[in-house]
Amino acid sequence: MKLYQISGLGANGNAFRNLRILPGIEPEYVPWLQPEKEETLAHYAERMMNAINPKEDFLLMGISFGGIIAQEMNRFIQPKHTFLVSTVKGREELPPFMRFTAKINAHKMIPMAFLTSEKAFSYMMLRKLYYSDREKDAIDDIFEFKDADYLRWSIHKIVHWEHSKAYKEEHITHLHGNKDIVFPSQYIQNAKIIEGGSHIMVMQKPKIVSAEINEIIKGL
Repeated sequence: MKLYQISGLGANGNAFRNLRILPGIEPEYVPWLQPEKEETLAHYAERMMNAINPKEDFLLMGISFGGIIAQEMNRFIQPKHTFLVSTVKGREELPPFMRFTAKINAHKMIPMAFLTSEKAFSYMMLRKLYYSDREKDAIDDIFEFKDADYLRWSIHKIVHWEHSKAYKEEHITHLHGNKDIVFPSQYIQNAKIIEGGSHIMVMQKPKIVSAEINEIIKGL
């Protein structure tokens, strides 16, 4: 059975490489697409679903923004189980500053070069965040999608996202770290809290995250 994986904002499939999923489960990365002009999140999720074969049993996993995309996909498909990691399940789980940012559209004032330039402080912080002293990874191994239009569109969709009440998802497991600084755990509801888990705990605590995922899979 395939486990379709959607990474976080700007990241590629290498974000999942430290996970160890049970034999018989085939991980398959769902790549990011370039957003169309004024594209809705639901339509974007539909296009990303072209990488998924809905005619066979499958699992779905999304990290951070990828978790939001996975939930948008679930409007149209029915995974055997959905794993949400380091993400939110609705507007009420967004931290207050993100909700405030959406009201005044402050995020639109962020120069995209601040996120994409290798000389920018933000890029250096991302490098520190994704860098593994054990593996000596370079940030470009993971943080691949630095297109300004993609980042601008994605950030706008994150801060404005609301989970549609028109459908109800089932068979979901939400894993969240209590050290997540992007989506702080005090705003997260109905999740399995991972002690010491950061926003990128799939890389920093892969054994624990893998064990939680595998335990669910065993019961399917």
